[in-house]
Amino acid sequence: MQKIIQLVHPTQAELDNAFQLFESSCASGKLHDVARRGLSNSDVRLRTEPFPKIEMHDSYVYGVLASPTDVEDAKSEYFNVHFVVNASMALTVVWGVDETDAERRLSLSQRISFTPSEENSESAPGDCIVRIATVVIEDLENVLTDLHSHANQELEELESELFNLDGFSESSADISERYQKVSLLKFEILSMNTTVEETKNVLFVLDQLDAVRLTPGVLFSKNQQISVNDLLMRSRSLKAQRADLEDEVRLIFDRLESIENQRQTKAQLRLGSVASILLLPALIVGFFGQNFNNTPWGDFDPSWKINTAGLAVIAAIQFFYFRRKKWL
Repeated sequence: MQKIIQLVHPTQAELDNAFQLFESSCASGKLHDVARRGLSNSDVRLRTEPFPKIEMHDSYVYGVLASPTDVEDAKSEYFNVHFVVNASMALTVVWGVDETDAERRLSLSQRISFTPSEENSESAPGDCIVRIATVVIEDLENVLTDLHSHANQELEELESELFNLDGFSESSADISERYQKVSLLKFEILSMNTTVEETKNVLFVLDQLDAVRLTPGVLFSKNQQISVNDLLMRSRSLKAQRADLEDEVRLIFDRLESIENQRQTKAQLRLGSVASILLLPALIVGFFGQNFNNTPWGDFDPSWKINTAGLAVIAAIQFFYFRRKKWL
């Protein structure tokens, strides 16, 4: 009897045939409607709102695991891998989003593909589920690594900009663009919260299946249980990494706000400095420009030159003072 049935975006006829084969290996003889709907991808919300889960259905286990399509697209869409498995057979179905993800979907299906040998045919159903869980955990780890790399790069650039002694090179438009990039990054991180948490819960349940017997035998061997336990530990690490990454993105937002505040403060100081440089000469010119019959130095020939030199000295003193204070 065929031990493993693996389908990718199957037709209804392919699904019906697979259901019939799997039901022939079940003691109850029939798949529950919940499993049928899941394997048929009837709920389109799973594309953007994946919810990994696992359920005991009498003589078999039904479950769903989700793998991100792409961290760069900022869409937070997922491939869903549905499976039903008992002690003698496993049926898996991979569903993607649409035809645009065909290449990545093919890559995922090839990675989770499993062909049992004669030596391990008895443990093939368990090996198939372990393979799927391993690929999903690897994908989540890779996505978090990419997100962490993006966050670190942004943070390093912002730290350099924030403590740049020569002033800020960022314009308001640049800051807005960075806000948008970091917002997309934050959206990706937050969207993974449920997926990471529920994947951990699925692995926790699978880890407890060593005490559950599925007629006519057990689902996982001892070696497979060790693998599942290792995946559970990795999923817990993923949860902690995602939380740390969320804190890091929050720090990036704080740095962006600091840069924008300091940029605006410096602009205000620059305007104040220019206004001050212009104010004192204007005051002097206004004072000596009063229309009275007796104006001091009115008949003194060098008065214009002295006044011009005085204005230049006052402006220069203010300029160098503000320059030293880094207001200009």
